[in-house]
Amino acid sequence: MRILASLLFSLLLCYSTAVAAWAAEAGAATPTLTSKKDLRQWQPREGEIVDLNGPWTLYWQQLLTPERIANAPQLNALTVSIPAQWKSYTMNGQVLSNEGYATYRMIFTLSQEAAQQPLGLYVNNVASAYRLWVNGQELNGNGIVGTDASLMVARSYPKVQFFVPHSGDNEIVIQVSNFAQRTGGLWESIHLGDAEVIASKHRGKVMIWTLITGCLLLMAVFSTFLYLARKQDRAALWFGVICLAICLRSSLLGESYAYVLFPWLSWEWGVKLEYLSEIATILSLAAFVNKQYPEEAIRRSLPLSTVALSGFAVFVLVTPAKIYTQYMVPYVIMLLLPVFLYAMYVYLRAALRRRTGSRTNMIGFIVFFAAVIEEILYYVGYLRFGGLVSFGLLFFLLTQLLNLSLLFTRAVTQSELLSNKLDQVIASQEATIKQRTSSLQALNLQLEQGNQELGRIELARSTLLAEVYHDLSTPITAIKGLSKGIKAGVIPREEAPTYAGRIYERSLMLERLIDNVIELSNLRTGEVQLQLTKVPLLPFLHQLTHRYAPETAAQHMTLTWEEPGFTTPPSKELVVRLDRFRFERVFANLISNAVKYTPGNGAVRVWAEFQSGYDDHEQGHAIIHVSDSGIGIPEAELPHIFKHRYRVPGSNNAAGSGLGLAICQEIVARHGGEIRVNSTLGVGSDFYIKFPAAFEAITDDSNEGKEGDAHGHTHSAR
Repeated sequence: MRILASLLFSLLLCYSTAVAAWAAEAGAATPTLTSKKDLRQWQPREGEIVDLNGPWTLYWQQLLTPERIANAPQLNALTVSIPAQWKSYTMNGQVLSNEGYATYRMIFTLSQEAAQQPLGLYVNNVASAYRLWVNGQELNGNGIVGTDASLMVARSYPKVQFFVPHSGDNEIVIQVSNFAQRTGGLWESIHLGDAEVIASKHRGKVMIWTLITGCLLLMAVFSTFLYLARKQDRAALWFGVICLAICLRSSLLGESYAYVLFPWLSWEWGVKLEYLSEIATILSLAAFVNKQYPEEAIRRSLPLSTVALSGFAVFVLVTPAKIYTQYMVPYVIMLLLPVFLYAMYVYLRAALRRRTGSRTNMIGFIVFFAAVIEEILYYVGYLRFGGLVSFGLLFFLLTQLLNLSLLFTRAVTQSELLSNKLDQVIASQEATIKQRTSSLQALNLQLEQGNQELGRIELARSTLLAEVYHDLSTPITAIKGLSKGIKAGVIPREEAPTYAGRIYERSLMLERLIDNVIELSNLRTGEVQLQLTKVPLLPFLHQLTHRYAPETAAQHMTLTWEEPGFTTPPSKELVVRLDRFRFERVFANLISNAVKYTPGNGAVRVWAEFQSGYDDHEQGHAIIHVSDSGIGIPEAELPHIFKHRYRVPGSNNAAGSGLGLAICQEIVARHGGEIRVNSTLGVGSDFYIKFPAAFEAITDDSNEGKEGDAHGHTHSAR
């Protein structure tokens, strides 16, 4: 509560300071003769933009053209500065009204160099219609200026005007009228600069506001889909309404491009939509906070706020802007501020109780709340800059997305911990079963019935494992979809443990894929460090072929090594740099695939060739072939067989993981080589590996390569 009281005190202090500053400006207008703004030192080509804040000559309750002012220079006038509302000026001891009409005039002096290029005026919001002349030439104004409400048509949004200046004195004349709202006059700055610079500034602002609006709209659509996927989570729905309401409001503020996109939209209805979108934002915010932290919420707060704000919304709909805009301050203090303070109260209580994500939410909401207060003070007239509420909401959105990401991260982490614990439990249970089984085997025939029961249990377990193994092909797609859904945030956080459990169940059936997946991942990320040594290629291939020949013979196949057809220089060997352990994995996988897709009594051949280089005939590439007489691969499938988890369509073999050839390709690539295949249907396939190689003199290292790994382990990549 102390923090809340300090926040209220700070807001009141800012409010009183702004009021004092505004009151001090009330005496800024003084009766005087026309003065000039000296811009002879200004260089527009350097990109500098000048604020035309004064001095301006104000002709109150007079709509004058440049010709009329020139012919009647003794008209009663004030010298004023902008931005300011009319009520901040005094004339003959009386404060002017924000309702009425007036003419502004400024004379500024340019150097001859500055006058050689077109200039631009960036005219912000003018309350509520204006006509504009520069050097006697009328430019595009906004709305229709009139001496009473029946003659005036309000239209207020930023515009860019371009003109060709004169060397020396230049004149700007602006007629302004307001009978539509509580503010009147040039209450925002007018900027002067090079035509290209002003145009670029306008485009930049339009792009920024369009980006903000687009982001908010996307967030609204995303939240709506989250709600449709899980309708019991209404917080997502209210959050989407907040985004949509602020999106609508942002299109009406700033550069107000909604009026450009929809010319038929009147200023009156635009202001109504601005107020109504703000009311919708406030109500949705209260509902969103209640759904986020229901235990900290006050039940009666939302119905009371709904009744009060709905009443003001009806008041906005049935009255013109001239009336309901006069109640901006009571609306802020009595309706808007209590809702924001209530939301702050809920977030503060949740943070003190250490609710999940409450601190991040509170920080985001404080920034959003500060932006709202700044916007209110700006539109009331106590600040000279505004338009930060959309940025504040975007920051608040980022905190919500951060919370959502943290929730899913915690869910995944918890799932991993549970998976590890379950693995330990399963391991301990398997050890216990083995111990009991060995004990039961030592018992006499009196325990035969118990042994039969254990056999029945074992048979049931084996049958279950066989059935699960048969279904391994379909859970792969499911586990990928569920994991992607949790990672991308499509699955709501409340259902994350359920889906994580499903992922875990399927992962037990896919344990055989873990080694291949980890190996492929490590190879692609560079975590595997190859132990490259110079290996005499031909003896090494001959040893590998001899090692795997019994395995192929058991499958009624013949595996043969064919001596190369090229000549080796005297006292030299064909040497390649290999990691013998990794290369044997590639070799084993190619042999396994050849056996797998070759009918009985088929043949598998291993042979090698050498392609010399252009400059050095002893430098080039060794090409290692593993050829079979199998069923072959369709030509259309050849570009795809090395892809991750790819299988040839129509093949009857579903036991493989689909990762073997992908791992082979990664290992070969890490060696600086490449792997390819030629195949003909019904004839067979020829997989070949191309490595950099050279003929080198025999050394101790090379001799070690001949014998090393002769009795090493075989590595199956099947």
